Amino acid sequence: MGFLKSNLRLLVAGIVCFAPSSVICDTRNWNPTGEGCVDTKGFLSCYDTQSSNADSCVQFCDSNFVKGTGAYTDCILGCNGAWLASNVGCWIQSCWNQVYSCEYQLTALSYFDGTDLVQNGNIPFYPPPDDASDGACSCNLGYVYGNKTYINFNTACTTVAGSGDLDATYECECCEFSFPVSNILNVCPKSDLSILGFQQELSDTQKLISQSTDNCAILDNSSDTCVSQFGFPFYGTISNPLNLPSDEPGTEPLSNLPGNAFTEFGAPAYTLTLFPGYSSVITPAAFKANAGAATGSVGAGSAVVTATAGSTGQSGSVAPTATGKNTGSGASTTGKSTNTGAAASSSSTQKSGAVNWESRGSALLFSLVASIVLFAS
Repeated sequence: MGFLKSNLRLLVAGIVCFAPSSVICDTRNWNPTGEGCVDTKGFLSCYDTQSSNADSCVQFCDSNFVKGTGAYTDCILGCNGAWLASNVGCWIQSCWNQVYSCEYQLTALSYFDGTDLVQNGNIPFYPPPDDASDGACSCNLGYVYGNKTYINFNTACTTVAGSGDLDATYECECCEFSFPVSNILNVCPKSDLSILGFQQELSDTQKLISQSTDNCAILDNSSDTCVSQFGFPFYGTISNPLNLPSDEPGTEPLSNLPGNAFTEFGAPAYTLTLFPGYSSVITPAAFKANAGAATGSVGAGSAVVTATAGSTGQSGSVAPTATGKNTGSGASTTGKSTNTGAAASSSSTQKSGAVNWESRGSALLFSLVASIVLFAS
C-alpha cells in the first residue's frame, strides 16, 4: 500500500497524517465551536486533549523509528487512527445529543476514511436511522459515503464481455458504473455534496460510460434489467449520469434541523472500543435545557447550517437499506430514535466499501500501545 503526504492536513505541529491517496485522513473538529452540544466547554477541551495526545504519540514514533521507513509510517498511522477514534469519543462524551447532525456524520466517515476501513456499524449512531428528524442532517452522509466507497464484486459484465456482444457489454457497464451515483442522487438529489467529492465521482462515472453508443439508454428505458438480469444494487428510481435533470446534482448546502437527537443518554457510562486500539469508558455529560442547534444559526467554520423552524431540511428520503432502526435503550446496541428518547448505539446495515486496513508488524503494535496509553485515558 503506497502512502502519500499530499492532500492531507497538518493539524498539530510536527504531526504528519500518512494515508493512502484514496482517503481523507481528516482529524479536524467538524463542529469547531461546539454549537448545540450538551457540554460545549467539555467538547472543545476533549478535542484539544486528543490533539495533544496525538502530538505525544508522534514523538513516540520519532524516538523509536527512523523517519522515512515503513516502520515509522506504520507508527504514525497508529497514532492517526487512534486520534480519529478518540474524536468520536468526544462526541459521545459531550455532544451525544447531536449525533444525527452532519458534523457528527463527517466525524464518523473521517474515521473510516482515515483508517482505510470498510464502513461498518462500529461507530455509535452512524449512520442515522431513516426516521431521524430533530437535529438530523439534511442528507444521510453515511449512505452517500457507503455508496461512494462501495466495492463491486459482481462479475456480470465480465461474462457479458466474454460473449463478444459489444452493445450488451456497454449496457452492462452503464449499469455497473452508474448505480453508486444513482443511489446517492435518490437519497440526496438537491444537496451540495462537494465536501465528499461527489462532483468528481459523477465526472469519473460519466467518463467511464461515455463509450456507450446510445448514452446508456438502458438506464432510461430498461432500467429493471440492471437489477433483474445483471444484479446491480440500485435503490429507488434509477438515474442516468449522462442524462440528469438540470438541477441534479444539487447545490443546497448541508443543513441540520433544529433540536436534539436525544434529550437523555439512557446510561451512566458507555464503553467505546474502536480500531486501532482505542477503548474508553465514557461518562456522557448531563443534558442541558439550552442544548441543541439554535434556529437559523450558522456554525462558525462548520460545514453546515441549521435549518429554520418548520423546514423539513430534507433532501430526499433515506434508503431503508442504508440505516437500521433504533429499538432499544441505553448501553444496548440499539436505541429508540425519538427526540425525547434514550440514546444508544445505532446498529445498521449500509452499502459500504474500501479496503480493510491490516495491522503491519511491530511498529504498528508499538504505536498502538502508545495510543492506548495516550488516547484511552
